[in-house]
Amino acid sequence: MSQWGRVLLKDIEETCVKGDSIVLWSLGGAGLAIKTQSSTVFIDPYFGSSTSSDWVRMIAVPLNPREVTDCDLFISTHEHEDHCEKATALAVAEATRARFIGPESSCNRFLAWGIEKNRVICLKPGESFSLKDVTVTAWFANDPDAESAISCIVKCGGITLFHGGDSKFSESFSKIGEQGGVDIAVLALGRNPRGHKYYMNACDVVEAARDLGASKLIPVHWDIWRRTREDPQLVRDIAQRWGLSLEIVILGLGDKYIYRKK
Repeated sequence: MSQWGRVLLKDIEETCVKGDSIVLWSLGGAGLAIKTQSSTVFIDPYFGSSTSSDWVRMIAVPLNPREVTDCDLFISTHEHEDHCEKATALAVAEATRARFIGPESSCNRFLAWGIEKNRVICLKPGESFSLKDVTVTAWFANDPDAESAISCIVKCGGITLFHGGDSKFSESFSKIGEQGGVDIAVLALGRNPRGHKYYMNACDVVEAARDLGASKLIPVHWDIWRRTREDPQLVRDIAQRWGLSLEIVILGLGDKYIYRKK
């Protein structure tokens, strides 16, 4: 159940997007809603509660997935519950005609949950899928904690966004930068507990965005779990100290960001 009612969902539904722009909303954790002139995309939405005493949710649930009526693409970067949640996927599948994109680990779950095979698009790194004005290309993800995982490059109207899922730093990111880079990098940031490396730290995130050739960096995942909460201002401080021409965009839960291609 959402503590926000329909406030966020209403904003997403009623926002009109021009052809030279995309609009993003933070859904908490790694979750993102993206709206283009013709499409609505959800990446790694998680509207569940705490999963255990180790993983205590620290932010509100901003919308009820049963009330989602507009979704063209539902992307899951890997099978972990906070990136591939059964209740959310089934609610969106029932209420919309969305296609469900992910690596084998996510797609196996979509199919096991009863989502029709012709709506499930399994992508390996280097493979792409296009619908309306959006093209999604899978990229390598350095995520050894997952059964299988992808990062994804989302292109629309000359705008390129990279979502890393839970990927740690990868030397493969520089290949994207060498091929022209991305406009926006969305990368997982967290404070790792002793003996674990769940997410990138602030230096890792800045290095990854630099290698991706990004002009904007949106750190995500720093807000949701008590065990791994981090201050995203550290990312801004490091980028400034390193003298990078990289704009850090910090989005709180439900915040909207409008990106217009210059």
